[in-house]
Amino acid sequence: MFIRPKDYISVDNKYFFAVVSEYQEDDRALCWLRYIKEGNVMQKIETTQADQIIRDTRPELLYYSHYADIELHGIPLELIEHVYRPEQVVERLLCDISPDAKQEDAINIIKLLIDTGLKQDCIGVTGSLMLNAHNPESDIDLVIYGRELFFKARQQLKILLESGRLSPLNETFWRESYQRRNCTLSFAEYHTHELRKYNKFLCGDSKVDISMIPENYERFEECGPYKKTGRGNVVCIVTDDSYAYDFPSRYFIEHETLEQIVSYTATYTGQAKRGEKIEAAGYIEQGRDGRKRLLIGTSREAEGEYLRVLK
Repeated sequence: MFIRPKDYISVDNKYFFAVVSEYQEDDRALCWLRYIKEGNVMQKIETTQADQIIRDTRPELLYYSHYADIELHGIPLELIEHVYRPEQVVERLLCDISPDAKQEDAINIIKLLIDTGLKQDCIGVTGSLMLNAHNPESDIDLVIYGRELFFKARQQLKILLESGRLSPLNETFWRESYQRRNCTLSFAEYHTHELRKYNKFLCGDSKVDISMIPENYERFEECGPYKKTGRGNVVCIVTDDSYAYDFPSRYFIEHETLEQIVSYTATYTGQAKRGEKIEAAGYIEQGRDGRKRLLIGTSREAEGEYLRVLK
């Protein structure tokens, strides 16, 4: 089955899971529960609560991935009721003749990106808008398919922000974003790192967050399965940031024993640039080729795991 990160899948029209990897193990999709539907009401679920719900109601969906050496939610492919694809949401929104205010903001940023030269089929919308679970406070989660196109879009967004056609986040939005992330960094550290990414901004009254999924031919070839060998903390120099906005984000480093730092946590996407000195904490993993890396993101919040640029 063809699925990618940022897609969602549903089971029993009740459980809605975010896909976390295109890799399928034992004929299961590797996911995490993000929304649950009770009657006609869609409720967003936090990480700890999501895990408890699956343990209590659908324990057969708990899955220990030998490839990633971590427990997550693994959905047997035959149980998948529907695959929600971000690019289909864009088509739906652009055909909507009576959008609500949140949908209107999403339509406006989609059209703005298209006006800059981005093709419609390279743009997706995921998260709450995808599932019609949004409310007036919801973010708009945009996806760009293709690394080269993402960097072009990001450059255009920088121009639009500097020209005033788009608005930067104010402090209230930044603090709300920081609280949602619940990361190990201080607010000042988080804010400093985020300002230079140009992947968050306001469109109308909505906060927009833009991320990237590489095309198949652009993907980094992993050397899993991976085995965790313990926690680690490193100070090193970034030697290659080409994959910094991928999912997972990836930084090659100059270090005696580690080759790279990998993060599945969005907080640390685009966090560091080539030539910068960084400090990072996470779990050391060893691949089948014997090479080691540092992993950030064993949970969505990655408590105690981080990457920061040192002055």
